[in-house]
Amino acid sequence: MHDFIDDLGHGIYAIDTGFQRPRFDAAYLVVENGRAAFIDTGTNHAVPRLLAALTALGLAPEAVDWVIPTHVHLDHAGGVGLLMQQLPNARALVHPRGLRHMVDPKALWLGALAVYGEEEMQRSYGRLVGVPAERAEASHDEQLVHLAGRPLRLIDSPGHAKHHHAIWDEKSRSWFTGDTFGLSYRAFDVDGRAWILPTSTPVQFDPDA
Repeated sequence: MHDFIDDLGHGIYAIDTGFQRPRFDAAYLVVENGRAAFIDTGTNHAVPRLLAALTALGLAPEAVDWVIPTHVHLDHAGGVGLLMQQLPNARALVHPRGLRHMVDPKALWLGALAVYGEEEMQRSYGRLVGVPAERAEASHDEQLVHLAGRPLRLIDSPGHAKHHHAIWDEKSRSWFTGDTFGLSYRAFDVDGRAWILPTSTPVQFDPDA
């Protein structure tokens, strides 16, 4: 298997998206009975790795049923539209506050462009691609979706952003939290203690949510 894929057990694979530096940003592939779901995608530049992960696991693109970004910030969801072009059976399941930005990413692009500039946007993210409206749907709090019978529950989780949901996987009894609980950088750990900070940069940060 590729060195950018980690087998976490229970049919869950972490895929290093290559964003900015190695092992900094991850997407997740959940596999159950030959069917698959991506949770977060990273940027457009991560899409070849996501497709390579499918191949490494013996899965065709047609086996993917769901693409579920935790929120629409570009390091987590910038590659959703481009990836969906390669997954003919997949549907994108997006927080209702973020859905329109996945269908028409113009506002996302312009907002990020104002911060980073054209050159850095292309280097870090690539040109954003919209998801066809008929292949995208809004999630709702406590929504239960099934991946080949495997329940995944979506929970509204504001704080980092108002358009954020976390996903509870009953089989592994684990959470896919996006940026809900902050960031932890291994390079800054000291004496066995994890270095963790809240993801407070975006304008929608709400510590009381």
